[in-house]
Amino acid sequence: MEESKFIILPERDIPYYEETQRRNIIQKIRKTKNTILMLLAYSCPMNSLRIMFHRWRGVSIGKNVYIGMFCFLDNLYPEYIYIEDNASVNAGTMILTHFNPMKQFAPIFKARVAPVVIKTKAIVAIRSTLLPGVVIGLSAIVSAGSVVDKSVADYTLVRGNPAKKMAEYEILINNH
Repeated sequence: MEESKFIILPERDIPYYEETQRRNIIQKIRKTKNTILMLLAYSCPMNSLRIMFHRWRGVSIGKNVYIGMFCFLDNLYPEYIYIEDNASVNAGTMILTHFNPMKQFAPIFKARVAPVVIKTKAIVAIRSTLLPGVVIGLSAIVSAGSVVDKSVADYTLVRGNPAKKMAEYEILINNH
């Protein structure tokens, strides 16, 4: 996969759930701002306004991007979402950048935030879920309703829960 046009934040550890309930005033204001902008973007009928609201939240969004209605883009760490030029994220998609389980699960799960990158010309179909740390490759397609827990190679179609590779089509695209 090629380099992103954005400067990608590195994965890092975050507090476990119980610790997040003790927020300071700055954290509470930031969460409230993100929630209001996310709700405005969530049901806005105009793509250009949805993009503007998400950018104000800190999501990195390229040119000619489509984000469908009713998409949930991580509310606590929107700055870890990167959507490159000419990409499409269709209605009802969830993009999650963090996982902070209860502290009792610390021996088996790490609380973390990790970037989600949707590369140029990629398509994420309706009602898909992208989990923390995945990269959707150049011109890759995530089929409707898929749950993506691993990165998707360039020019690859994936589908299912968990998403599995169904086809590679670079030759079809580049020879067309």
